[in-house]
Amino acid sequence: MKKFLVFCVLLILVSSVQALSSTEVNNFFKSESHYLEPNQFFSETPFDVKLEAKNYWVIVLLSEKTPTGFIAVPSDKKEVVESSAINRKLFKTAYVLYSINSYKASSNWIFSNSNKGKFDTLSKLLSSDVPFKLNSIKQGSTDSSVRNKIDLMVSMLNSMTENSVEIRDGFDEAISLELSYSHTPNTEDTEKLKNKYNEVFSLLQEFKNLKLDYSLGVIELKKLISDSALIDSSEKQQFLALATEPQQLSSIDSIFSLSEDASQRIDEVYSAANAGVNLWVDNVSSMTERNNAYEELYGNDSSFYSKTKNNFYSLNDAYIYISAEDRAPYWKEQARFSSLKKNFSEAEKAFEQKNYSKTVSSAEKAKADAITIVSAGFTENDNEIIDFGLLIIGLVVVLVLLLLYNNRKKLFKPKEEVTEFKF
Repeated sequence: MKKFLVFCVLLILVSSVQALSSTEVNNFFKSESHYLEPNQFFSETPFDVKLEAKNYWVIVLLSEKTPTGFIAVPSDKKEVVESSAINRKLFKTAYVLYSINSYKASSNWIFSNSNKGKFDTLSKLLSSDVPFKLNSIKQGSTDSSVRNKIDLMVSMLNSMTENSVEIRDGFDEAISLELSYSHTPNTEDTEKLKNKYNEVFSLLQEFKNLKLDYSLGVIELKKLISDSALIDSSEKQQFLALATEPQQLSSIDSIFSLSEDASQRIDEVYSAANAGVNLWVDNVSSMTERNNAYEELYGNDSSFYSKTKNNFYSLNDAYIYISAEDRAPYWKEQARFSSLKKNFSEAEKAFEQKNYSKTVSSAEKAKADAITIVSAGFTENDNEIIDFGLLIIGLVVVLVLLLLYNNRKKLFKPKEEVTEFKF
């Protein structure tokens, strides 16, 4: 049993060591790979999204703070995810997260504990205090029209109470799901969150309609009280005060406005996610082609290294060496040298034009040229290849020696004998 526990602890430790940090993921896309354009901006905080039993880091590509695409890697491996089925779920989740977080940061977000508390207070008020006041009017009046109206309004209050409790609980569930979704995003919760939001929006609309009906009922009840011949004038003022709509019902009007704005925004977010996800998934292929093309031109290639007599890891290094002025004229394969210059130039131009398939094909031809050139070597007079650096050093030495020789008498003039005179 102890051995098993030790094994489990070691397994957990190994797993934790292998997991990539968000900083490592950022560095992978900034400097360790070439999937992205040099001027491509992306969110510095990638999303750690769970899909089924596995986690992925999802980078959000940005243009002026607007998402333009996504790219993902497994949480434990620097390897871009190319599966369309996986990316589709990851990218939609990341877009929803980023967009809702941005909206929340720039607006008065409706799903707050403060708003939840307002409906909690309201449910208690509508179930006790307000009915008590209306029933006080009913008990003090013999006017049947007033009494019947109060019965109708109490029934409306019961519906409003039930609705406000549902809204309170809906807020609580939405806030909890939203918090979980934000901290530990799961693709399974993306649609659940939207459904929960819409459920609360629907309940708020229902409450808004009930509130409107109740407000009209209050106006009608006050008119019945004012016009009633069966109620003494001294009681009318008291009954009118008791019939007044509670201030708490007016205080939630701003929530209905927030609900309408948030509902519209969330619909836009999910619509944009559904409309853009296929394009974002397709763009991964283009980014992968870019990285592969760059590697073909400038990256290390062990096969190329061995075929160039263990001299050059990359095509770029080989091209720089082969085309150097002090070596270029002396390669045996001058025809292939011309071909190398042509193919390498076409590969670089195609890369700049984002024609990555052309980049790869031209780079492959250039590698074949370089291998042939290096294998054939220099001409038979390769010993005559001039190293201009050494030649310059040699000329400097000769000039120094000539100067020394020409000025030997001045530099090495013998000492004159000094004659002493005695007086």
